[in-house]
Amino acid sequence: MAGVQILVVGPRELPASGTVEVWADAGSGGVGQRITVPVTDLQMAEVDSGNGRYAVYALRSRH
Repeated sequence: MAGVQILVVGPRELPASGTVEVWADAGSGGVGQRITVPVTDLQMAEVDSGNGRYAVYALRSRH
């Protein structure tokens, strides 16, 4: 069984190291929150279009 992915939206161009602020959507109505995560915890999601200022990332689990 495949693991659950948490998808977040952040800037397409990430810094080489450090942290970045991303948006984690919580469902309907644009409810969610901004969170700061290490850039090493982000991996480009398969659903990302490859276009625009923002990208969709899969947030790596820390467990």
